[in-house]
Amino acid sequence: MKLFKTLQTSIKESKTLEDRFFTVVVLVGLAIVTVSEIVTYVEDITYIANLGTAIGGVMLLLVMYEAYIRKKMETARIMLCYTFNCFVIPVTFFTCGGIDSGMPLYMLAGIFTVIPILKGRHRLICMIISFIVDMLCLATAYYLTVNEDILGDLKQKLLPGLSLGSRYIDVASSIILIGLYVMITTALVMDAYQKERASREELLVKLDDLSKRDELTGLYNRRELFRFLEEMPAGDGRYYLCMTDIDHFKNVNDTYGHVFGDLVLRTLAGIMAEEVRTQEGELAARYGGEEFLIVVKAASKPEALERVDRIRKRFVSKKWEADAALVTSFSGGLVRCSDCQSYADAISRADKLLYTAKESGRNRLCS
Repeated sequence: MKLFKTLQTSIKESKTLEDRFFTVVVLVGLAIVTVSEIVTYVEDITYIANLGTAIGGVMLLLVMYEAYIRKKMETARIMLCYTFNCFVIPVTFFTCGGIDSGMPLYMLAGIFTVIPILKGRHRLICMIISFIVDMLCLATAYYLTVNEDILGDLKQKLLPGLSLGSRYIDVASSIILIGLYVMITTALVMDAYQKERASREELLVKLDDLSKRDELTGLYNRRELFRFLEEMPAGDGRYYLCMTDIDHFKNVNDTYGHVFGDLVLRTLAGIMAEEVRTQEGELAARYGGEEFLIVVKAASKPEALERVDRIRKRFVSKKWEADAALVTSFSGGLVRCSDCQSYADAISRADKLLYTAKESGRNRLCS
């Protein structure tokens, strides 16, 4: 019971496609052994057939033990492919009627099984050996059939015949089992492909976003800022650009440390991200160090100043656990983009106005 509970848990937690294939093949192998054991019992076939089928089942259980109890999955994969192709299928081939049964279907399934479970030289070697074993089985069955009069009882022992009804039942059950196996394995492949594609697309989106973002603050970086400014509609009088700089930031770093300084930067960035309406074509970016640049859309300059000043007031009112008396602020310079010859000219003008605000006592905006 413990082994099957472990198997059930392993199916749910399988992370790789190879592990899922492994589990499916083990279950199909056990199903083949079970069907073969039933057929040999119902048809009252020789004890050799019963013994061989039982040994195949035990070998599959040993493979499961190696994989799920001892946690040696790589070894178990190799054991499974050779057990399935070189013992279980050949034994059931001879005990279930040979070419007149559904066993050729299992031979094809066994060879196909090697591809998703093994890799590299192990895959190539196992496939070659599996082909050889299958051909030897067919050749032996043909030889026994052609020389039936000579071999006599030996043929009946090695290749017992099935009744007509049993042959049809065996072929029907083989089609059902192999059909389910192909369906499940194909579904696993498609599911893995879709998940990998979704994961790859998600990763590309994340990488693209990371390339546009400042690592510390999460705001857009200079490169994305310049791209945004280049694509901004020229002559649109609704766009305003504001260059800001945190007041006395060096003193904050020197007094409270760079870790706290980073917290101040992230806090201001968070306020900007909340106030800037990116869905309406606005943007907040870290220009460098403690400098930030905001692009807002407004019907007039007073409205634009009010938008940016709301960010300043929120930053000033922030209470810090490191020092309740600490007051943080920034100074800024705001220009209307349509009044400038280029975005470089707009940044230059905003920068000059920023320093005017600094010289005028800080914690204010100039336009």
